[in-house]
Amino acid sequence: MNPSEERRDPGLQPERTLLSWQRMLILLALVGLLYLRGPLEPGSTVVPEVAPLLRVGFMGFTLLLGAGLGLHLWLRWRRTSHGVRDPRTGQPPLSVASPWAMAVLCTGVMAMTVTVVATVLVP
Repeated sequence: MNPSEERRDPGLQPERTLLSWQRMLILLALVGLLYLRGPLEPGSTVVPEVAPLLRVGFMGFTLLLGAGLGLHLWLRWRRTSHGVRDPRTGQPPLSVASPWAMAVLCTGVMAMTVTVVATVLVP
């Protein structure tokens, strides 16, 4: 057996990466749900309460972002034979998600961060 083949496990690494993406998408939905819920204590003034329309919009944004990324991952996972082989090159794909998906995720998380910080700092 070729020593390079011993180091590479073509089956488990893509699956672990897909599982980590799925965990991240679940956390994205949880962050949206927590923001939708508002302050943990009713009437508390420690964290200012945000308008319900903004909370619902934030939750919708997280759901759309998660659904779009999840659909992309599922389609790419099926197209690459469960992350084992890229049909264009015949080699294992470099990553489970496309680079644009990572850019969209980073931009979405940045927008969420700015929204949360702005709603806490600007009552």
